[in-house]
Amino acid sequence: MSDCPNASYVYEDHFHDTLFGGESDGFQIAATSFLCWLITSVSVAAGIGGGGLLVPMYYVVLGISQTRAVSLSKGTIFGVAVGNFFFISRESHPKADRPLIDYSTAIFMQGGELMGVVIGVLINLLLPEIVTICLSAVVLGFNSFKTLQKALSKRRAETVAFAKAAPAEPVIEPPVVKPAYPVGQPPLPYPVEEPATAKPAAAWPPPKEASPAVAVVTVGADKALADKILADRARRFPTWAWALLLVMMTFFTLYSLTIAAILDPAFDNCHAAYWPVFVLPFVFYGAAIAYMARRNIKMNCDMKAAGVPLIEGDIEWTPRAVAMLTPAAIGAGIAAGLLGIGGGMILGPIFVALNFQPQVGTATTGFMILFTALGGTIKYLTIGKLPWQFFLWFGSIGVLGGQTGQRVVKRLIVRTGRPSYVVFILGGIIGLAVIVMTSAGIVGVLEDARCGVEIWKPNLDDFMCHEER
Repeated sequence: MSDCPNASYVYEDHFHDTLFGGESDGFQIAATSFLCWLITSVSVAAGIGGGGLLVPMYYVVLGISQTRAVSLSKGTIFGVAVGNFFFISRESHPKADRPLIDYSTAIFMQGGELMGVVIGVLINLLLPEIVTICLSAVVLGFNSFKTLQKALSKRRAETVAFAKAAPAEPVIEPPVVKPAYPVGQPPLPYPVEEPATAKPAAAWPPPKEASPAVAVVTVGADKALADKILADRARRFPTWAWALLLVMMTFFTLYSLTIAAILDPAFDNCHAAYWPVFVLPFVFYGAAIAYMARRNIKMNCDMKAAGVPLIEGDIEWTPRAVAMLTPAAIGAGIAAGLLGIGGGMILGPIFVALNFQPQVGTATTGFMILFTALGGTIKYLTIGKLPWQFFLWFGSIGVLGGQTGQRVVKRLIVRTGRPSYVVFILGGIIGLAVIVMTSAGIVGVLEDARCGVEIWKPNLDDFMCHEER
């Protein structure tokens, strides 16, 4: 086994591994740190964590196994999300007096994503890694293509808007020179006065001047309700959103620790309560989705009753919108859990397809990644896959990269007036991640095959009870 250090079946506890003086030399740490900062800076500008690039980078440059690279990537993304949040939480919506984060959409999608993650992890445990690599290439490749298509259409729309907004240049006509006397006749000895032009008689009675435009007030609008809605949406840190997130993340953390047999080492799939506990997320997060759907639909009805209009890029929450977004949120979680990436690469294109303001979509995605990455980081720390020194070092670099990326993208949009650049960056990063992840994954599968692993065999160990354990 010594010549196969990266084989997928090798397990060791790496929690106490040292950063300096360990298996990686100083040059590897320095090069990895710089690349980590660069990747996280560019990825945050697109509203994603960058796991699709961090995993192969850690695998190749740092020289660690694929599994350890995934765990270190999760820790780095958590650092990115923390730094990202301190920036986006203070930013405002570009077209309304409200936070840049769309909390109503974020909390609704978060419940569906966490439910999907459970399904995705389950499928990931069953499928061979080579199948997962192929699915990753297909799903992310299609996402990249559709996102770049959307970026092109947004850029064309921006160009048309710029052309309409540009002031028209006045047309200067050359002066017309009239001859002093009729052509073909000699000049008269005295000046000729032109007859006075008769002025048209003034119309009577004089026409009324056009009255200035008056804002149309919706019949039955409730000003008190409108003020309440606007004040609620203007809150930087809405209490209801943070309370729901706290409950959801506490449940997810306890559930992960229980299933991983951290709280009770004897709790495996031979235990009578294992499978009932395993399906609890479907009930819990299903209830969370139902609650948020009802809350968002009621908010939409209250806005109509109060005469509060939707802003460009807002979702009109109706039963039809809920029916469309629920499978999208769950599908994003399935893809994230199945492919071993953060949710940003899936949620980003979904928000682009929903015609979100690009800045709002980026901020909302970054906000959701914070909680998804938190659960993953806790899980990998507790099972010994993520060394705490590596987590603190590269997590801190992630914080720095998140700050850099947010400031760069903000300046880019302010200077150019083209939010479509964010969509271009998103599509490009996903496309690059497809190439890098697929290449690194194929290398890992070939190494497993060389070390005797049956690469096409489904893994049924996690679904079967082994009494001898």
